[in-house]
Amino acid sequence: MPFLEIRLLGPPSVNWTGKPLHIPRRQARGLLFRLAIHMQPVPREHLCYLFWSDKPENQARRNLSHLLTHLRRALPAPDDILSVDDQIALNGSLVWSDSVAFEQLCTAYQRRPSAPTLHEAVEYYRGPLLMGFSLPRSPDFESWMTLERQIWERHYLETLSLMIEEAMQAGNVVDAIELAQRYLYINRLDEEMHCRLMELYAISGNRGASLAQYRECVNILDEELGILPLSETTALYSAIVKGTFPGRQESERSRWLKLVQE
Repeated sequence: MPFLEIRLLGPPSVNWTGKPLHIPRRQARGLLFRLAIHMQPVPREHLCYLFWSDKPENQARRNLSHLLTHLRRALPAPDDILSVDDQIALNGSLVWSDSVAFEQLCTAYQRRPSAPTLHEAVEYYRGPLLMGFSLPRSPDFESWMTLERQIWERHYLETLSLMIEEAMQAGNVVDAIELAQRYLYINRLDEEMHCRLMELYAISGNRGASLAQYRECVNILDEELGILPLSETTALYSAIVKGTFPGRQESERSRWLKLVQE
C-alpha cells in the first residue's frame, strides 16, 4: 500500500500516491503535523493542551475527538491514525515523514559513520520546520512549533558541521566550502564558521574570497550584534594576508593541502 508522505522540514506538504492530499481544516493539518514529527504515540492530554489550553478538560477532549474525526475522513486509509490507551499515533507502516527519516539517518551514522548517510539526511531539510504554517488561535501550538523549529535547525547545523569535518579529512575542500556556505546561510552569526570558510577558501587558493569572507563576518557582527570579531578571527585574517596560518594549526593545514594536491 502506498505511503502517506508528510514533509515537515520546510513548507509542509502531504502527498498520497505522488499527488497533494487536501486536508481542509488548518487545525486538522496541525494535528497531523504534530503526530508526524516523531511518529511516536502522543497522549490525548498533551494534544488537548496544545490546541485548547484555555478550555475545560471535558470540552478540550470533545474538541479533540471531533478534530480526529475530521482528520480521519481526510486521510486515505482509516488505519493511518491509531488510538491506544488514551494515546494517538500515526501508523508507521502506512505513513512516512521526512523528520523521522532525517532522525533515522543521523542515528545510522552514529552507529556506522558514512558520509553518504549524512548527505541523504541533510537533503530532507528544505527550510525551517513547518515554514509558513501557523495556528494563531492556538498559542501553545505556536510555542511548541517555535521550540521544535529551533531544535531541528540545530540538528541540521550539527549535521552540516560533521559533514564539513568529514569533507576536510578527505581533502574535499570544494565540498567543505559548499557545506560551510549552507551553514552560514542558516546561521550567519556563527563567527567560528566564518573562520572555517576563510580557511577553506585560503586552502583552495582563493585568497580573495577568504579576505572577502572576513569582511562579511565583520559587517554581520557589527550590524547584528554591534561587536568586533574575536582576536582569533583577526589573527587568522592577518595570517591569510601574509600568506601564513596560525602555528598551532599549521600541521593540520599542511595535511589538508597535501590531500588536495594529491
